[in-house]
Amino acid sequence: MNYRKLATHIPFFPILILASPTVGWFIPAFYEWTNSDQSRPSPLLWKVPLSSAIASLVLCTLLPWLTINRKEVEHQPGPSMRFSLRTLMILATAIAVAIPLLKRFPLATSGSLCAGTYLYLVVFSVRHPQHRIASGALFSCMVLPFSWILGYGELERILPAIVVMIGGLPAFIPAALLGHSLGQHFQDSRWLALLLSSFELLLGIWLIQLGPKRSIAYLLLVMHLSYFGSLAFYQLCIA
Repeated sequence: MNYRKLATHIPFFPILILASPTVGWFIPAFYEWTNSDQSRPSPLLWKVPLSSAIASLVLCTLLPWLTINRKEVEHQPGPSMRFSLRTLMILATAIAVAIPLLKRFPLATSGSLCAGTYLYLVVFSVRHPQHRIASGALFSCMVLPFSWILGYGELERILPAIVVMIGGLPAFIPAALLGHSLGQHFQDSRWLALLLSSFELLLGIWLIQLGPKRSIAYLLLVMHLSYFGSLAFYQLCIA
C-alpha cells in the first residue's frame, strides 16, 4: 500500500474541525473515568494526553514525506513577504499606541486586540475562499476543545469569568505559566491570555497561507494546548 498516496485522500482539516469539539465535550466524562479528584489526581490525567501528543508528534515528523492534497490551495498566489512603507508605518503606530494602553488598561486593550484578531480571521476567510476550511479548523482547534462549558451544570457560576476570558481560553496554559514566571496570579494575567491567543491566531493565519503541511502541524500544536488548558480549567471549575 502506498501510504503517501493514501494521505491525499485523508480530509485532515475536516477531521480536526470535528475532533476538537467532540473530544472537548467529553472532558468531564474523561475526568470522571480516571477517578480523579482534587486531592488524588490519577496518572491517567497526564498519560492519556501525553500519548495523544506523542502520536501527533509522530504524524508531524511524517508530514514532509506525505503527499497532502493541495486542491484547495493550488493555483493561488503565495503570501507576499513584502511590506510597503505605509504598512510599516501603520504597524509601528499601532504598536506605539498599544504599549502604553496595555500598561494602563491591560485587560481592555488586550481584549480589544483579541476581538479584532478574531474578526480578522473572519475577514481572511471571506477574502480567501481556498483557505476557509483551514481557517475553520484553526478556530475549532483553538476554541472548541472548551465545548464542555456549554453543557456544564453550574454554568451560571462560572459565566462571569467565561465572558471576560473566553477569547483567551486557548492560551490558558501558556498564560498561566508565563504569568507565574512574572509573579502574577492568573486572575491578574488574564490580559496575557488574550494577548497570546491573538498571537496564536495571527501565526495560524500566516502558516495557513504557507501550505497545508505547516498548517496541520500548527493546528495539532494549538489543539493540544487547548485540550490541556480545557482539562486544567475544568479542574478549577469543580474545585
